[in-house]
Amino acid sequence: MSSSRNVSIEELLRSAEEREESGDALGAEALLGRVISLRPEFSLAWYRRGMLRLFEQAAFEEALADLSRAEELGVDQVGIPGSQLHYLLGECLFGLERFEEADARLQRGLVGEQDEVLRAEIYFRRAECAEVLARPEALREALTGFLAHKAAFLDSGGDEEQVQRAETRLAALSSGP
Repeated sequence: MSSSRNVSIEELLRSAEEREESGDALGAEALLGRVISLRPEFSLAWYRRGMLRLFEQAAFEEALADLSRAEELGVDQVGIPGSQLHYLLGECLFGLERFEEADARLQRGLVGEQDEVLRAEIYFRRAECAEVLARPEALREALTGFLAHKAAFLDSGGDEEQVQRAETRLAALSSGP
């Protein structure tokens, strides 16, 4: 049996993933923190901890810091598309109610993104930003983009009510003030 000092980065990452899948977000976060302390230049660990903090803990400030660090280090070499990172950073900024910055990041997330479900999610979040920022044209564009990916969104288990709200809001925009 190897000592804890001899545990490889890969084993720590695997253990973190297992902890996260079993619902132990704090345990997964601790393991990812250990990876970061051992290899602070390893962008994947920063990225994964940022995602964990964003989606499991709604710790937007901490997630933003981790994902920003992952961006600084570069995520392309570990197979993370830049568009996905921009989406996640946009989600953090949205959670922090920094809507202008969130929308800019989300817009960047659309560039080169091929996954229709993720595109739908990005467009929907951009619509929410546009609503808060009182930008009716941007809202119309974002809702249209979201609805263009409606089938993929629903096929992936997306919320039918979310689609209905988007259709209703777009119809209201189209009929005028």
